Amino acid sequence: MDRPTDTSRTPAPVARYALAVEGMTCQHCVARVEEAIRAVAGVTDADVDLAGGSAQVSGGQPHAVIAALEKVGYEARPRAASAPSCEATPAERPSTSTSVAAMDDAYRIDIDDMTCASCVARVEKAILAVPGVSTAAVNLVEGAAYVQGGVAKDVAEAIIDQGYPARPAAAARPGGEVRLRFATALTAEQRQQVEQRLQTVAAGSEVRWAGDNQARLTLRAHAADYLLILRQAGFDPVLEEIAPDPYLAQEQQARYAIRQSLLRALAAGLLGSALMGAMMTGLLPHVEAGSALSDLSGRGFWLAMAALTLLTMIYSGRDYYVGAWKQLKHVRANMDTLVAVGTAAAWLASLLLILAPDFVPAAQRHLYLETSVLILAFLQFGHALEVRAKARTSRAIGALVALAPKSARLVRNGQEVTMPAALLQPGDVFRVRPGDAVAGDGVVVQGSSSIDESMLSGEPLAVAKTSGDEVTGGTINQSGSLLVRVSRAGADSTLAGIIQAVKQAQMSKPPIGRLVDRIAAVFVPLVMLIALLSFGAWMAWGPQPALPFALTTAIAVLVIACPCALGLATPIAIMVGMGRAARFGILIRNGDALQSAADISHLIVDKTGTLTEGKPRITAIYPADGVSEEQLLRWAASLEQPSGHPLAQAVLASAQARAIAPLPVTDFHAEGGQGVRARIESRQFFLGRQEWLQELGIGCSAEQSHRADALARDGKTPIWLADRQQVLGVLGLNDPVRHDTPAAIEALHRAGIQVVMCTGDHPDTANTVASQLNIDTVHSRVLPQRKAEIVAELQARGHTVGMVGDGVNDAPALTQAHVGFAIGAGTDVAIESADVTLASDSLTSVAGAITLSRATLRNIRQNLFGAFIYNVIGIPLAAGALYPFTGWLLNPVFASLAMALSSVTVVTNANRLRFFQPMELSTDE
Repeated sequence: MDRPTDTSRTPAPVARYALAVEGMTCQHCVARVEEAIRAVAGVTDADVDLAGGSAQVSGGQPHAVIAALEKVGYEARPRAASAPSCEATPAERPSTSTSVAAMDDAYRIDIDDMTCASCVARVEKAILAVPGVSTAAVNLVEGAAYVQGGVAKDVAEAIIDQGYPARPAAAARPGGEVRLRFATALTAEQRQQVEQRLQTVAAGSEVRWAGDNQARLTLRAHAADYLLILRQAGFDPVLEEIAPDPYLAQEQQARYAIRQSLLRALAAGLLGSALMGAMMTGLLPHVEAGSALSDLSGRGFWLAMAALTLLTMIYSGRDYYVGAWKQLKHVRANMDTLVAVGTAAAWLASLLLILAPDFVPAAQRHLYLETSVLILAFLQFGHALEVRAKARTSRAIGALVALAPKSARLVRNGQEVTMPAALLQPGDVFRVRPGDAVAGDGVVVQGSSSIDESMLSGEPLAVAKTSGDEVTGGTINQSGSLLVRVSRAGADSTLAGIIQAVKQAQMSKPPIGRLVDRIAAVFVPLVMLIALLSFGAWMAWGPQPALPFALTTAIAVLVIACPCALGLATPIAIMVGMGRAARFGILIRNGDALQSAADISHLIVDKTGTLTEGKPRITAIYPADGVSEEQLLRWAASLEQPSGHPLAQAVLASAQARAIAPLPVTDFHAEGGQGVRARIESRQFFLGRQEWLQELGIGCSAEQSHRADALARDGKTPIWLADRQQVLGVLGLNDPVRHDTPAAIEALHRAGIQVVMCTGDHPDTANTVASQLNIDTVHSRVLPQRKAEIVAELQARGHTVGMVGDGVNDAPALTQAHVGFAIGAGTDVAIESADVTLASDSLTSVAGAITLSRATLRNIRQNLFGAFIYNVIGIPLAAGALYPFTGWLLNPVFASLAMALSSVTVVTNANRLRFFQPMELSTDE
């Protein structure tokens, strides 16, 4: 038996924080941003997400990182993060550390995410360390600091560096606002009565009316208390949280961006098409050298067209030109540079021809005005399609957010009130009726029901819940009514943790993605060099007239080589893949784990709780001579009572079924992977493996050994009970194989993965189960420390090893493996040591995680192949590689269309992962 013997602590991670970064348009930008961040003193790691416009940074000072990004042309700002945890209790939380009243000249700094006394002390220490600061009073309830001396901006930066979002504020910031909405309009007298009632709840409860039937309320006490006091006065308003939905805002921004891109594409497309059509039909005048600039039937007309084209370019391509200018100021180049240079070159060449026709031979007088705007038309249209496709990738997070319940039926002071679930606090009690979503994480205090937990585990069967059982916010109550006490709320809830984990995972990059970053860093300068070489080659050796050929090829090279597709190939696939995995209860921590999981060749699993149901039952009892079955079971149950192991629960359940009460024990001790020992009425007892008893010098009879072997051959686990002198009996435990395990192992085999079972069970038991399930390799009687050694042995042979674990004893093996899978029922230590966390404890989730990783990596490779091949083929074509053989040159207009479609193709291909089914395993790569 594998039994936890101790707990372990992992070292505190390097401080990690998030920044929103604006102005990134391609993978070249990503490389530049990462380079700037990593150059800041103290920064140890940085992950930049192009699609999400953000960066995760480890180490360094946030304000210093922001300043470094601004220097290279990108705007950045901090993103609020979860507050650090601490051990302070509510009773230890002070309101202020210094008297605010004594600070006449103080200014205020608003601070988010402070939760306890440790937070207050940390913030106060940071403020007092700022030069010039003489006094600081930190108010936990108000979420603010009042400071004398120093510079407000420096103080805010010091607080940000400690991990708390902060900003100077001129006015008091409310402790939290909600909206009170009344069914009917209130009279002035009624509104005054409402205000008076609210003030009785807590001083400073500010009310601001927005019409006759709704008001904003600044909370200074529990939200439910305000509702109850108004109900007593005869009012029954609805309380609404004032918090914008970030995903709704993102969707609105996406719709706005799509609309703007389409309008810009339309403007440029109409002008470009009109010019091209009119020129092809011969309706427009020629550029004659003898024509005056004021002649509207000659050069004057084209000068007006050049001005109109310039205005259209400014409207339709403003973002590209602004971005290119920012890069130029820092002697940099990116996608915007290519577009800006290409379109500007076309327009300037046309303007030169209009202003000085004699400078260009008559045979070479070709205008590119339609080219400069049609390029922008196709780019903007492609951008609209790209934004639309990228918006779908963020819906995975939005779908998780949508699972969070919006309201709760809070039971307070014997009354039930409906309020926003986001305002629940630990210790609150809420009611869950049949069909309702559970409002928050908590423990059932009354009632029994069945809960649909498929949103977490993917398991379709409801789970029975009764008093003392834990429930998770967002799961669905199917039958009975429950009263639940909140244990975790807000950012500490399970669903919030899942959402945060998915966000972080979506921003990570696998090793293949980091290779792309290095390539992209030199891509744009290389393309510009190729464009210049192409121009020079056509001017030197091209056919006459050379200038139109040289301009056409140079512009086409600049436009077709946009690195958008290359930059989007990895992050888009990661975002969609990680979001899809979360929908199936699979949380992959980072890109390294994703790529390693896709390469797994050997998967090590335990038997109990992974291959089997984890709910063993005693099916045989063989007492020694002179010992009754009841007495044997009573001793065993007494020894197992302090243990939380699944086998212990089976013994206790069997004793309870026979109405056998356990006896009190003393000196209880668990031996990892061996068994337990304790004293019952001053008599020493041992319960565990036969080998352990033999090591203790306790032998058994041949008959007892024969019975144990027979149990093992039947797939049952023999458990031995003994005292200091002799074996007192053997218990046979049967843990049925999970119904979905055979299909999962078959799927793993189809994917080319060998399954290795490591168990502490008897060899016959292990081999029986392995034979039933067609497991490749079996290691029996394995102690916990041996699992890590088995992992290392397989790695030494060159295999990529995955490890599935659920307990403290599995942590070393989980850490040693290339990829550690922690099942949902595992301990916190196992989960912290793992690379992949599974909400379900079924092997099907492991198989699903592996195949989804493979599908995501396959998608990334497809995207990268398409992006690279596109550039490898497109750039030579644009430079005129086929002209000597076919006389064909790529028009810059069609180059822009091809470039836009390449990005759309990459994003569309990544979105195919949204329809992926994890159990549809395939070896196709």
